[in-house]
Amino acid sequence: MHSPKLRIALAAFAISLAGFMPVAPAFADKSDDTLRVALQIEIANLDTYYDSAGSVSLLSRHIWDSLAYIDPATSELVPLLAESYSFPNDKTLDLTLRQGVTFHDGSAFDADDVVYTLNWITNPDSKVKTIADRKWIGSVEKIDANHVRIHMTAPNAMALRFLTSFPIYPSGIYDVDGVAAMNIHPIGTGPYKVASMETGNEYVLERNNAYFAGGPKATPAIKTLLVRIIPDGSTQIAEILSGGLDWIYKVPADQASEMAGYNGLVVSSEATSRLFYMLMDAAGRNGEDSPYKNILVRQAIAHAIDRQAMVDAFVKGSAQVQDAFCFSGDFGCPQDTVRYDYDPAKARTLLAEAGYPDGFETNLSGWRDRPYVEAIMNFLGEVGIKAEINYVKLAPLKEEWFAGQRPLIYGSIGSQVADVGNFVPAFFGLTSRDLAQDSEVAGWIKQANMTTDVEARRELLHMALRKVAAEAYALPLFSDNMNYAASGDLEFVTDAGGNPHFYLAHWK
Repeated sequence: MHSPKLRIALAAFAISLAGFMPVAPAFADKSDDTLRVALQIEIANLDTYYDSAGSVSLLSRHIWDSLAYIDPATSELVPLLAESYSFPNDKTLDLTLRQGVTFHDGSAFDADDVVYTLNWITNPDSKVKTIADRKWIGSVEKIDANHVRIHMTAPNAMALRFLTSFPIYPSGIYDVDGVAAMNIHPIGTGPYKVASMETGNEYVLERNNAYFAGGPKATPAIKTLLVRIIPDGSTQIAEILSGGLDWIYKVPADQASEMAGYNGLVVSSEATSRLFYMLMDAAGRNGEDSPYKNILVRQAIAHAIDRQAMVDAFVKGSAQVQDAFCFSGDFGCPQDTVRYDYDPAKARTLLAEAGYPDGFETNLSGWRDRPYVEAIMNFLGEVGIKAEINYVKLAPLKEEWFAGQRPLIYGSIGSQVADVGNFVPAFFGLTSRDLAQDSEVAGWIKQANMTTDVEARRELLHMALRKVAAEAYALPLFSDNMNYAASGDLEFVTDAGGNPHFYLAHWK
């Protein structure tokens, strides 16, 4: 069912079209060269180091640059502010910086800015709130104006991937205004610069005509980016249907299908790297008599869940069933793992072979997507597994999960840096989150995240995730989907996380 606001908006839009079908709605005004977009999550601080809102990270990549960059089309790692990099040894990362780069205020970018930013975010006194993956940085050293050396606390193959999340700020930017600095003087090197802003409500970004050439982002084709924060999704839809916006995302599946086809409006979808999953207590942490210690039970559950039906019913769009515990487009995700097709008869046979011909009772925990959890419960019930749902908030569930008190868990996670090494160690690295506790798998993962040999690392991750699939330690369900609605005059680019890169957008 649609919300009242949406039904009213759709009805009003349909009425407005009656008798005027030849006339396209006033979406993009190319003569004004302004792209009008809406984001849902409110912004308290434009500084991504102090505000974790998705809207902040989205704007950040337009205003600031990082040392390295993940290509949105390929998910490959490429240089950005760092022209090149090398590992002289397994605990040292050397960066050669791009020359000729300037900040929005005209000041030159150099090694001092890199050293200042990285030292700031790794200093506990800075009280950075949102960057978890920085503890690998031991110290940062300026070699000369164009070269920086990072001394790592331990070998870390993910170092360059993590650097893609660290925007580089001008040296000394925090010295006067502290953590509010980027809300007062949002100065970066990025393809757009802040022309004006009404904090938390509206941000006007203008093309940086002095943006350096030869990088992966490029000088924007569209002059002005007008970003409005509109938390209510129905209001966003009403705005884009009336022509007040040119682009929105996170459109619910049923609403997207109803909007598709209106004159001048294009609705599209892309699979994203968020992975939905089920974890099973293969190590028997919940008790020695745990049925999940038996591989036949785990395989039975894998065959009992109709994952494609869940995609079709709930996620829709371009979401895809995943066979490995990762998003298929991420580095290190194998494409040749064991596949568990939906086969309830086979699931019942496997349960009988495992000694559970009448099934068993269990607990199924989740903290989000209750309809998904209930669907899983129903699929399990069809093969004789009677699941009682434990639906709680994430914090208390984590406490019980990490203590080994929950045998069957539903959840989801995003890879963020397009590399399975960012999250797989937490699930299969002998951590408190790990319900498999397989030392061989954990060893391969540890090796992978300590080597800078790309192909060796890829194969180690493949070996680990192939075994996870073969042993059915977990059941990857499907990827997420992102729906977009945009003016038919707009060509835009998104990444594996579903986020737009408007500096690569252009009018048709």
